[in-house]
Amino acid sequence: MESGGAEHPALPPGPGPEGGNYTRAKGQAGFEPLVQEQCQETGMAALVQTIQLATAQESFVTVVQGADEPFLCFAGRLTAAVEKQERLDQGHLEPSTSPWNTPIFCIKKKSGKWRLLQDLRKINAVMEGMGTLQAGMPLPTMLPADWPLLIVDLKDCFFTIPLHPYDRPKFAFTVPTINNAEPAQRYQWKFLPQGMRNSPVLCQWYVARALSGVRKQFPDAHVYHYMDDTLVAAPTQDELLRIQPQLLNALHSHGLQVAPEKVQQQPPWKYLGVKILERTIRHQEVQFVQSVKTLNDAQKLVGVITWLCPYLGLTTAQLSSLFELLKGDTDLKSPRELTPEARKVLEEVQQAVSACQVYRIEPSIDVTVFITTPDLHPTGIIGQWNDDWTDPLHVLEWVFLPHQPHKMATALFELIARLIIKCWQHCLQLMGADPSKIILLLQREEFDWSYANNVSLQCALEGFSGQITYHLPSHKLLQVANNTQFSLQPKNSQEPVQGPTVFIDGSGKTGKAIVTWQDGSEWQVLENHEDGSTQLVELKAAVMAFEKFSQEPFSLITDSAYVADIAQRLGYSVLKEVSNPALFHLLKALWCAIQARVHPYYVLHVRSHTNLPGFVAEGNARADKLANPAWVAPQPDVLTQAKASHGFSHQNAHMLQKQFQLTATEACEIVESCDDCHALGAPLLAGVNPRGLKALELWQTDVTQVAEFGRLKYVHVTVDTFSSAMWASAHTGEKARDVIAHWRQVFAVQGIPSAVKSDNGPAYASQQALDGEQQPRAKVRVQNLVTKQWEGPYDLIAMGRGHACVSMDTGTRWLPSKCVRPDLRSHRQNSADRQGGSRDQLESHQVDESSSDHSDDSSTDSD
Repeated sequence: MESGGAEHPALPPGPGPEGGNYTRAKGQAGFEPLVQEQCQETGMAALVQTIQLATAQESFVTVVQGADEPFLCFAGRLTAAVEKQERLDQGHLEPSTSPWNTPIFCIKKKSGKWRLLQDLRKINAVMEGMGTLQAGMPLPTMLPADWPLLIVDLKDCFFTIPLHPYDRPKFAFTVPTINNAEPAQRYQWKFLPQGMRNSPVLCQWYVARALSGVRKQFPDAHVYHYMDDTLVAAPTQDELLRIQPQLLNALHSHGLQVAPEKVQQQPPWKYLGVKILERTIRHQEVQFVQSVKTLNDAQKLVGVITWLCPYLGLTTAQLSSLFELLKGDTDLKSPRELTPEARKVLEEVQQAVSACQVYRIEPSIDVTVFITTPDLHPTGIIGQWNDDWTDPLHVLEWVFLPHQPHKMATALFELIARLIIKCWQHCLQLMGADPSKIILLLQREEFDWSYANNVSLQCALEGFSGQITYHLPSHKLLQVANNTQFSLQPKNSQEPVQGPTVFIDGSGKTGKAIVTWQDGSEWQVLENHEDGSTQLVELKAAVMAFEKFSQEPFSLITDSAYVADIAQRLGYSVLKEVSNPALFHLLKALWCAIQARVHPYYVLHVRSHTNLPGFVAEGNARADKLANPAWVAPQPDVLTQAKASHGFSHQNAHMLQKQFQLTATEACEIVESCDDCHALGAPLLAGVNPRGLKALELWQTDVTQVAEFGRLKYVHVTVDTFSSAMWASAHTGEKARDVIAHWRQVFAVQGIPSAVKSDNGPAYASQQALDGEQQPRAKVRVQNLVTKQWEGPYDLIAMGRGHACVSMDTGTRWLPSKCVRPDLRSHRQNSADRQGGSRDQLESHQVDESSSDHSDDSSTDSD
């Protein structure tokens, strides 16, 4: 490629670790002169950061074809859609030999032509994102009133921004040929492809660079740029006419093409979905979905209306009936239908679209934030007030909070604090400055009390440099808020009030909700029924109490921490709709009863079953007895009372023994006979799983299976419960013979224990295992290697491979086999004993014979 008649060197081999050779002017010699100039100024890699891939990628799949579509039709419409000759002539495409092959398919336009769509999802998945350069669209209300405007729309913005040469092969695609008459044609993009992850960011950056010179040359003008739409506002028409050629030249010099038919110079100007007049701004015509049949239709309708809210001034409370359509089945095709209330709201929205408007800012008038609370839903207005105007209130933007608070019961002053922060941030984003004034619909005393007693308002107004006032001016948009009466001060008292003391309780088992109080010397009881959990029943009792004593102050005492907390918070909170209908019904009833109160109330939480003396404990115990059927009739037997008490409270055996003066055996029997406690599994008492107090005193053994060991998957494990010494061996089974083989190994290594604990399985409880464990050991004598004397006898544990394991007085020892010999002394003694008996009998017989001989001789002699 030549530039200025000089021949430039070839392109560098590729981007380096620091961004590539394209960050230097020398490396840009083979690229377009415009890109070279921009790279010299910005150091960007040919205006586009090189796409960094996390891992090496293979070539992607080929062109997508419809499931039931003939190939000839597919190839024909695909070739027509690509319009390769036109793209090649315009320089958008170039022939490619890239190994990458991104899927493509076609979408039919309304005009009947086909549009090429390239599937870049796999490319985007491995591409490093460049973040977001523009957080949102510019708000046209910040355009000064009566300033003339010029709006320019760029043509094919993406196709005018060059892509880095080394990134182009990654966006190649293939166009097939009919009947494979010739090789398939492969192309790649030279400019930003539509659908690439970073294309919008690069487009914004590139157009902003093109407009930067105009911004510097005309600092007083307002230049708004969003994607390919550019708006310029100037104080006078003459200055705007001077800006227009400079703007067009700047865009053309960067290769950006302006669509002549989309240049707007006269009002009304259409920009980003709104219609801008000299002083006001309205939304363009919006087509609402008139027939809502599915959740998908409802979501589209609510999405459009939510987008219009900043211009229409419709609060989230007014749109609540439309939000109800989004609840229920989560399937997008699930049926939905507009309710009469939703149709009425939709009509109001349509009227507001045609009637409501916002204003362009007047630079000489201060911006004020108005905080209103229609229907206890805080709403903010960023606007300007001037008594000399026909309409003294010019709304610049409506600001709303989410339809549902984050918490179930959110304090109203906390919502107001969030709204103040949101309006303040909007002003900083729109104007770069704080609003001059914040007007709250409050009494001065209430605001001072709220500001001193909660952190939310303190944080919201920290560092605010403007003025805070407390009276909204008279205007039709603010009249609804003036008619809403509310107070930020809670209605509950921090101290007990003069009035009846009411005790409430409920039982989930019986469904009884009890309210009891003392009237003179007699106790009064109010009872009702509520199905559900204990919390629901106790909440029902609280509703009964507030409805009963709605015209006088009273003190509420409950042993439910949940009821005590919610009763105190609902006095100054906004209620969130929860998914449980029964719970929400009770919460709403309690909230309405508290909001309608004029007199204060006091809430005290106490602990149940404390057996403390005094009026409070007595009243709480009485409410418990009335709610629980176990306490309806007194039990004459102490043991029966203990069983009833455990059936309600499920105390452990120690608590039952102490509370009812039972023996330990009686208390344990009550706990063991309880089905609930038995299902939960009572904790084991001390001593159930004892440990040895010294080594070789108590072992524990078991078998586990390890499939990876194959035939030897049965692993026998033995642990010394004192020292935690462990020995494991793999065997082919878990029968008695395997247990005996394992024990022989353990005995050889660790010695012989006093006892072995097992799971009483058949392998351990069998007679064969017991005999193998208790069989007598062979006795051996051991040679002392120092004195060369033979000592013993000792028990032989194991022997083999030239060594023997002997259990000696000092413990288990392994010795060479030559130092161990059987102890034959007992065997010899037994043999000697047997032989000695025979010899004695023989000698006795011989003596008798000799005596007989001598006696015969004597008798002969005498004769």
